[in-house]
Amino acid sequence: MKQPHVNQPPGRAGVEEEYVEFWPAGTAAEGRFCCTACGNSVSVRLVLPRCMLCGERLWERAERSPFA
Repeated sequence: MKQPHVNQPPGRAGVEEEYVEFWPAGTAAEGRFCCTACGNSVSVRLVLPRCMLCGERLWERAERSPFA
């Protein structure tokens, strides 16, 4: 039997995680992120900016991004 993830709510045991967390511009963050609109990637140490290519304000972690 597959063990549930520690952070999963009750009733979701055995369900694969398909949740993608979006990070808005202005959020304190660190790591690699991809723009949700154009796929531009950035390395951030302090605060997420607006995308420099398209102006989008939403990002997702590069490790989970289909654009990565």
